[in-house]
Parts: sequence; C-alpha cells; structure tokens
Amino acid sequence: MRGLKLATAAMAAFLVGPVQAQSPEAAFTRRLHRLAEQLDLPGFSVAVVRDGKIVYRHQEGVANRATGAPIKPDALFGIASVTKSMTGIILAQLEAEGRIRFDDPVLAYPLIIGWQPPEGMGDANNTVGDVLSMSAGGRPGETFVYNGARFNHLAGLFDKVSGMSSPQSYVVQSRRRILEPLGMTDTMTGYQKEDPLAPRAVKRYEAQPSTSGWNYVERPYDWDAAYPASGLISTIDDLAKYASALDRNALIDQASYDRLTTPRNGHAYGYGWFTQASPAGRLHWVYGYGQAESALFLRVPDRRLTFIFLANADTPSALAHLDYADVLRQPFGLAFVDAWVMGGKGLDFDRPMPAIERQVGPRPTPMTVEALFDEAMLQAFRARMTGAGTERAIALTELLARVAPQRFAGPDVYMLGLLSEVMSPRLEVPARQLLAAFDLDKDQRPVAAYWSGTVRERLGDAEGAMGAYALLCDQPGFDDEEMKARACERLGVHELGKGQQAEARTHLWRSALLSRSAADGKEFDRKVALIAKLGTSAK
Repeated sequence: MRGLKLATAAMAAFLVGPVQAQSPEAAFTRRLHRLAEQLDLPGFSVAVVRDGKIVYRHQEGVANRATGAPIKPDALFGIASVTKSMTGIILAQLEAEGRIRFDDPVLAYPLIIGWQPPEGMGDANNTVGDVLSMSAGGRPGETFVYNGARFNHLAGLFDKVSGMSSPQSYVVQSRRRILEPLGMTDTMTGYQKEDPLAPRAVKRYEAQPSTSGWNYVERPYDWDAAYPASGLISTIDDLAKYASALDRNALIDQASYDRLTTPRNGHAYGYGWFTQASPAGRLHWVYGYGQAESALFLRVPDRRLTFIFLANADTPSALAHLDYADVLRQPFGLAFVDAWVMGGKGLDFDRPMPAIERQVGPRPTPMTVEALFDEAMLQAFRARMTGAGTERAIALTELLARVAPQRFAGPDVYMLGLLSEVMSPRLEVPARQLLAAFDLDKDQRPVAAYWSGTVRERLGDAEGAMGAYALLCDQPGFDDEEMKARACERLGVHELGKGQQAEARTHLWRSALLSRSAADGKEFDRKVALIAKLGTSAK
C-alpha cells in the first residue's frame, strides 16, 4: 500500500489514537483513511463547505508515487465530469439571455465530425435538453442512460454562440462565465505543460486488474483543453468557491438552479446534475470518473453543506458505478452523509463477521444498511481487482440478505451488479427474487438487461441469460454503450457453441461494428478474427 504508507508521520500518529478520545471530525478522518487504505489509494483531498466556508479539510497520500511527494492542500486534480455541472449552468445563462433554448434540436448547431461521430448522435430529433438530461440514447427524452461523452454533442452550440471553433469555444465560455467571476484562478482548462499551475497537478494512476494485489499504472494528462463533458483540472479551494457561489445564487438565480436539479423524465438526473432523496434529505451531486482520477461534488442544499472529494486514481469512482444514480454507493460520499448530516459513527468492518453481524443487529437503521451494502461492493471490487478471494464479499452480501431482504425485492441495478460478481447457494433465492423485480420489456437501460444476463449465468440459467442479452443486443438505440457490444458478443459465442453459425455471425458482427463505432480498433479486429474462424461453406 505504497500511497498511504507514505503519509506523514504526524498523520499516522493521529490515526492510531484512541477512538473514544477523538472528535467527530477526527473520527470522520479515520473513516476516510480506512476506505483509502482498502483501495491502496495513492492520494486524495477532501473538504466540507458550510455556508460558503471550508469547515473541514484533509489530504492524505502522495501526489507522485515515484518520489513520495505528499498531496498538498493546493494540489490540482482532474475533476472529469464535475465539469458537466458547470456546462449546465453556462447553458442556463445562455438561455436566460435568449441565445439558445433547451428545446433546440442538437442538429440545429454545427456538427463536429472529427471527434463527434454521427453514429453516436442517436435520434435526429434529440434536443439540447435531451443531451443535458442524459436521455438522448434511445427515443428522445424517454430513457435515462448516463453517457458522459454525449455532452460533447453540444460542442457545436458553443462554437456558434462563441464565434470560434472547439475546443476553444468551451474554454472561453467556461472562463468568462464561471472561473473568472468566481476567482477560480487555480483551475486549468485542460493540461498545458507551460502553465504555471502545471507543476502542482498530481500524477494520475489507473488500477489494472491483478492476481497479486493492487496494480496502479501512471497515466499522462492527455488532454489540453476543457470540453462540455469534462476536462477541468482544479483544487479543493477553487471548488469551494464554486460551492459558495451555488449557495449564494451568484451564477444563476434560484429558479434556474431548481430547474437544473429537478429530475427529468421520471429519472434521477436533471440538466447536468443528479438529484436524489435519501435518509439525509435531498442530495444534489455530480461526479468525475476519468481514466485515472475520481471526483465527487455532493451538496445537501437544505443545509448549505457541500462535500468535495478529489483523488488521483480511478478506483473510488470505478467501484461505485455512480452513472446509475445513487451517490450513497460511493463510500466516501456515504461516510460524509452519515457523519456530517446523520451524526453517525460508522461501523467497524475490519472485525470478524460475527462481530460485524452483532454491530448491524437484526433491525438495522437505513444508514447501516447502506453502509453494509457499500462494504459488500467494496470487497467484491477488491476481489476483482487484486485477486483476493470473494469470501468476505459473499459473507457481507449474505448478511445483507438476512437483515434487509427488502433490498432484493425491487429493481435495484446496484444489487444486480453485486450479484453478478458474488454468488452462493444462500444468495440464489434472493437473486431470483431480484431478477423477478425487473421488467426488461419496459426497462430499456442497457445495464438492466446486461447484468440480468450475468446474474442468470451465475445461477446456471444460460437460456434465460441469452434472452436478456438478446433484448439488449437486438433493440434499437444505445449503440454507443459498451454493455450492448458485450451482450451481442456473449450471445454470439453462445450461439456458436450450439452450432448456430448464421445467428452467431450476425451477433458477433453487430458487436464488432459497435466496437468500431466506439473507436476501439483492437476489439473490432479481435471480433472480426473470431467471425473468420467460423469458416466458409466451401468443401
């Protein structure tokens, strides 16, 4: 655990102090440290902002694994899709000025073919609002599927209103409308080596699956501008200024903010923001999941409270699947909500399972159930990424099924995802109950069909699994979703095993084309080679 072992001696001494003597802030710090340690996280920085002021901050680990340089308070991190929240605000400003409308068709603006393939545009009638609300993948405005890259379909809009070409058009608008008015002088609009801020940017690390522990690989900053979807590189203090501005309605008025954060089309996403109900009340949030960074910007608007989390690795966001719209699945975010809003002290998940079961009790509180769910997901993720066994994750999931069986009674895609990784005889009945809660004819989300298929495969129901994959593979739309390509391939391989060569060729070819549309040349070539092995009809 190189990153956290290189934390300062003072912090190490602080962390081993007696729990009963610690303040709530110190106890919260221990929770963050334990989560980071579980992920062998290279480094992270957090802050809590209340009424426009930072009331808690903490940074830990290293900015550079090679040198051991520590994370400093003014370190810059990629914030990835947290940028989207600012894009929504900029567009709300432009609409208030009468320069655009959310109802405008996307194709009313220039189409940038070079990095905006027409195949990924979806329906020709998609509007600016459909893109902003993540409902432009299937029929316009109907099905929420988070796809971060689709925000870049709005690049032509920025070109038109700015009178200049992308990506400079978005850079200029973000500086003029967000960064400069708020004094966010420590934020880079993309990475430029010559920028005086560049030396303060942390190194970036991507976790690679391994059979012998955590394996983080350094990745370069490979973007030099900001885009509607992502690209800003910022600090805790600059994002605290952003949080304060939202509290004060300094960028848009309250009615405009309410519009951005009102869920659209029956889903949890508004225009650039997630909104969800929780045991702690309303939560407004955005997250960042880059190749080698994670970010979370989580607001409790009724308390004027904001949690800012930045990390120089992908793992905190990778394990949480935040694109499925539940911020409580991000364990650092859950720790904040529990400690700062609910007054909780957390559970000690490092104890043996019998002790954990006693802590949880037969009738756990809602936040205890959430914490147990997160820990099961965390341990399943650790098993997948490090080669560790799944025994701990299975035991935690079995405990969850015993004390909170209701969590398996509704169409929860997070539970599907967990059961796609862990299974045991004791989980088979809850798994079948969960599958029965999904109506895949109505639920058009790719994740629902794909993970239903993987869970059915774990249960030994191959035909049921292929039926789920076929629903996804054969339905129109969502051609830029990786899960659709995977479903088509699994279906084709299954058909190949049954000697159904024509059907196998059809589905494998569809999967190959989806990979090509996603600019994944290696996957396209691999699948074409697989099709070629089917042979010909020549004797």
